[in-house]
Amino acid sequence: MKYIKLEPHKDFKKAIVRTSKDGCHTYNYYLLVEVCMKMNSWDLDTAVEWVDYNIVRLAPYGFKVSYAKTK
Repeated sequence: MKYIKLEPHKDFKKAIVRTSKDGCHTYNYYLLVEVCMKMNSWDLDTAVEWVDYNIVRLAPYGFKVSYAKTK
């Protein structure tokens, strides 16, 4: 199976919290929101809406999303 790598990878790699042996990335939801806020100068509500609509719903097609809180 081919897995999805979010692009631009140089930014979204900051949200990767795990990579399986076969190459499937697990992204942390809260880090994805932070990355989007920084990349686009968005407020929290805009970033959450965008991540939910454009990233999370794609997860079943090639990556995982963790909702564990980060430090």
